[in-house]
Amino acid sequence: MAQTGSADPVASALWQWGVIGASLLAAWSWVLLMVYFAPDLIGDEPGSTITIGFTLLVYVPLLPIAVIAGMLARHKVLRGGQARPSWTAIGIAIGAGGLTATLALSWLNGGLVAGAGITGFTVLVLVAIAVTIVQSAMEEVLFRGWLQPALSAQTGPVAGVAVATVLFTAFHLIGGPRQLLSLLVIALAGLLFGLLALRSGGLWAPVAAHAAWNGTENSVFGLLPNPGNPSLGSLVDFDMIGSPLWGGSEEGLNASVGTAMVLLALIVPLLVPRATLRAAAPAPGA
Repeated sequence: MAQTGSADPVASALWQWGVIGASLLAAWSWVLLMVYFAPDLIGDEPGSTITIGFTLLVYVPLLPIAVIAGMLARHKVLRGGQARPSWTAIGIAIGAGGLTATLALSWLNGGLVAGAGITGFTVLVLVAIAVTIVQSAMEEVLFRGWLQPALSAQTGPVAGVAVATVLFTAFHLIGGPRQLLSLLVIALAGLLFGLLALRSGGLWAPVAAHAAWNGTENSVFGLLPNPGNPSLGSLVDFDMIGSPLWGGSEEGLNASVGTAMVLLALIVPLLVPRATLRAAAPAPGA
């Protein structure tokens, strides 16, 4: 009886790790296939239709992969979390405010100029924002809705957040090599989103932060590609032409020291234990 009882947890753990491995392989394989073969299916000419089609084709299938993985491992993937309106507002403020702060640092270091691709508020800009929300949500469902909780169940929350962050960073290598500073920025962003998911208990906060950051970068300020203007347009268009360390490379703010600094500043408060925050809060009526 003792051997049977001890074998059950082992079998369960093996099943959980097997689901994690198989699901990651499925997600990686799908994105790799789309990155390399989607241009043959939908074309590779620059344009709004192809941009929208490619983004949806790559990212939307990550949702069923994550949901099926959650069902197989008996993890609830689509969790909204606690205090959803408050955490959603916090996420939007972190995403939009953080990106704006990094842009300000680039400007202070002499690397920001007005571009020539200003389009203003158009239907395409609205479509771009919607597509950004979809893309960000699919990534967050995969990494923070499914993978991080699945890893945390096996290794604990600290290791779960850390490993999910590493895999999130590696996921962004599929499109090609990146600068080391860019990889650091992606890792810090992944850590930020992971901590938001952990502290809020769900997806609303990380999805809001991720979408607000990317949407502000692309659809508000027109920062990707750099220099240039997104194929779907933007409210204004800025180009960064200064030092690569402050965003003046093809990877823009994704490879900026300022972005790393801002992300670290946003991460630190989320590392403070809840008990410490409660102890520091003033007593009612004080």
